[in-house]
Amino acid sequence: MSEERTSFQQAERTADMMNKMTVFHSSPTDFLHTQEQSTDESIDVYKEYKQLVAEYSDEYFEPAIVDQFCKTVYEDDEHFIFFKPFCNLYFSVYADALLWYQQGKIEYDEFCMQFQELSWMDGHRTPLDGKRLKMYIMSMREVVEAYHRLRAEKI
Repeated sequence: MSEERTSFQQAERTADMMNKMTVFHSSPTDFLHTQEQSTDESIDVYKEYKQLVAEYSDEYFEPAIVDQFCKTVYEDDEHFIFFKPFCNLYFSVYADALLWYQQGKIEYDEFCMQFQELSWMDGHRTPLDGKRLKMYIMSMREVVEAYHRLRAEKI
């Protein structure tokens, strides 16, 4: 049996399992990627990152410091162990909400509405419970302190 056929069969099994476990529909093609596709996706994500950094760039949010900060977070498992997986799920939404609120782009009510979790099992959104919100706030405090340290080192 060819490697492509086996890979497609594995992708079918994965899609079936995901469809049984979550409300989000998956197809086998969602799990089939060539190395070229993965490379293209990585380049696209990097371009999006650079665009966002440029969009938020000002005298406080300096691209070179942001780049160093991202490298620091990536390499520092001791301090950012919670931040990393949380970032993949919700943190970008929460961080955007915080930045938008601080910059006056959204009102307080809209800011609060962003702090929700999405259930993978039933698709419902629920407000963050107190424990999760506290974890977010503590993690965000570490993030801000790390950014301040990097900024102070530059000055």
